[in-house]
Amino acid sequence: MAHLEHLFVRGIRFDTEVQYLAQHASGVDGLTYENLLIRKSASVRTGALISVIQCLAVLGQLSRPQMREAQRLARKALQGTGDDSVLRCIDATGLPIVAELHVSDSGQTGHLGAIALEALRASHACLVHFESAAANRWATVIGVEWDRATGEPKALLLLDAGANEPWACAHNVRIELRAEAGRSVRASPGFTLNCRHLTGEACAVRLRSLIVLWRS
Repeated sequence: MAHLEHLFVRGIRFDTEVQYLAQHASGVDGLTYENLLIRKSASVRTGALISVIQCLAVLGQLSRPQMREAQRLARKALQGTGDDSVLRCIDATGLPIVAELHVSDSGQTGHLGAIALEALRASHACLVHFESAAANRWATVIGVEWDRATGEPKALLLLDAGANEPWACAHNVRIELRAEAGRSVRASPGFTLNCRHLTGEACAVRLRSLIVLWRS
């Protein structure tokens, strides 16, 4: 019997909008909840940029001015949407954040899911690069669904700028790691994972890479 749990990035809440713990912009000691940057865009580059800033904001507990400055520096550095470009974008912000790339190949789906689960347990953050037959996307891994009985990750819970903004929910897209994609999501060779939006859209995808970030 499955005993499923959702493990989310530390420091967020989503009673209404998705929020994260941040430093006060005024310099007052302590932390306050701020709305996480969420913006809908069909652009792969914009989606990558937003996902980077989401992870940096949560990890660094950035104030609103700090987040805007990180976004400015990251936008300037992001020249493409490949793994190396996103890594340079993270580095260009100058924040004390370490980023580690894990590249997928066929058969590594469970491996990347396990890395994401362990990263969230360690209070790290993750970006995932995935693609369908029509497009590729970057998204924030805001949570992981896992089975307590087996310890296996079952799904990546994503905050994807290409999907509708969530309300009273941390994620807006779910990629199933164990169930093979079928005809209902127009599966094709090489695209074997179900990707479902909370608003009902679905497609078959594959994972390309995972970037794990943590504070140095």
